[in-house]
Amino acid sequence: MNTSLYKALVLNEWRLRSRRVSSLVILLAVVGISWLMVLDPGSGSAMMVVNKQRIAYESQALAFATNLIASLLLGLAGFYLARGRTQEDLRCGAAGVLAATPVGSAQLLGARWLGAFGFLFSLGTVVMLTVWVLQLVRGEGPLQPLPYLQMLVLGLAPGLMLCASLAVLADAWLPLSAKRGDALYWLLWMVQFAFIPALLGQGGAVHLSGWQLFDVNGMSPLLVGVSRLMDVSHISVGGSPFDASLPLLHMPEGLWTSELVALRVGSMLVALLPLVPAVMLFHRYAPDRVKLRNPNGRWRLVQGLQWLLRPLLKPLSFALGLLLRASARLPGLPGRWLADVALVLLSQPLLALTLLAGAVACGVAPAQALPGLLAATLCAWGLAVSDVSSRDLQSGTLALASATPGGAWERGWRQALAAFGLGLMLVLPGLLRICSAAPLLALACVAGLLFLSAAAALLGRLTQGSRTFLALFLFALYLDLQKVGIPALDLLGLAGAASVASATGYALAGVLGFAVLLAGPGLRRT
Repeated sequence: MNTSLYKALVLNEWRLRSRRVSSLVILLAVVGISWLMVLDPGSGSAMMVVNKQRIAYESQALAFATNLIASLLLGLAGFYLARGRTQEDLRCGAAGVLAATPVGSAQLLGARWLGAFGFLFSLGTVVMLTVWVLQLVRGEGPLQPLPYLQMLVLGLAPGLMLCASLAVLADAWLPLSAKRGDALYWLLWMVQFAFIPALLGQGGAVHLSGWQLFDVNGMSPLLVGVSRLMDVSHISVGGSPFDASLPLLHMPEGLWTSELVALRVGSMLVALLPLVPAVMLFHRYAPDRVKLRNPNGRWRLVQGLQWLLRPLLKPLSFALGLLLRASARLPGLPGRWLADVALVLLSQPLLALTLLAGAVACGVAPAQALPGLLAATLCAWGLAVSDVSSRDLQSGTLALASATPGGAWERGWRQALAAFGLGLMLVLPGLLRICSAAPLLALACVAGLLFLSAAAALLGRLTQGSRTFLALFLFALYLDLQKVGIPALDLLGLAGAASVASATGYALAGVLGFAVLLAGPGLRRT
């Protein structure tokens, strides 16, 4: 293949990903969270604190902290943004053309990897430029581009390379296609945090280790590097109180030692390893091995779980069937809303069983276990409603749904209302128990549910898929469980940091989202 043709192939891969609405949504989310994490020192909390001393908002500190934030969110959402090319080729008919071309499998996958990484790196670059603006607005000291560029290339890029490699592998190997690959990547993203304490060492030791090659996102080696640079054993990043009477700390230069640079370059090589099995297992669009995704398809593991839980699922399905019949007898909007709720549960029986079990457990479990049960129930709810507004398009039933009473216009906002009603019913047993002791938590949870329900419907309509909402929801839930101490990031009130202002803000945003759904046209095929 000549150079100009290969360049055109790479640019095409970059353009196909950059034109998605989901890319803009994720970019705005990363920028917004980065700005929120840079707290106003007047509030008594700061982004980086060492032994109650605040670190000045200079280029070195802002580059380090915002890199950690961007690597967390882009490390999760980047995979979902980069993958999906196989299904697009099958949908638009390009699969047969690509299968017949003389381009080798390694060349094709290499072009896809370069396009995916270039796209993710472009997002990282835009985030870096917005943080430059942030420093000019809120920062202290002159803007120094070099620390930001070092963090972009050596701090953020290895994690983005891994996202691109795993996305190519998921598209190249049939067992990782569709939702099974999405679920496994989510588990991998969560598991990495369990190994960070071991990689950081025991007893507050701050030493770089060869094992940190496998921390591709770079959290542990960067934390060790900054700890050694400032000669401290602990650094709080993400929002902590500080003592204003203590002198201001300045993060010195010299973070990128030869040892740390070697680790990050080694992590880049580790990030490329998934491309080896991707080339070996590439299906090459063979018609007997790939097909257009069937939204009603089930993973064999899911089928096995359904078989094992058949004694519970059978009466549950019968009860949901009765609920669906009752909705047909209920006139007007209430009947159609009830039908939407029943369809969400019937289409995902395992999640429906999990949701109902979580609701019952929230009503009878000990009070100390209630926050964890609420988090698990809300996680299952988010998975269940992530495709609430894109399901019609993916299943090919959009025209049929638009012909029902209410039409596509009503269906758009009614699906958001169904998601909100389902979530409210599930958390109500737990919220009633804590309402008297912590009314603000209950208010924040209801406001968060209203906002997330509208967001699920709007993002599904804009992106025509469920991955954008799912990635942002899971990341928001992760931040909620980490208790970062910032009210605006305590979306569901689980961290106890929510305030009246944050709960009111999310409630108003949810109302605005419903207003947009009421005013906008129904979901249409593009």
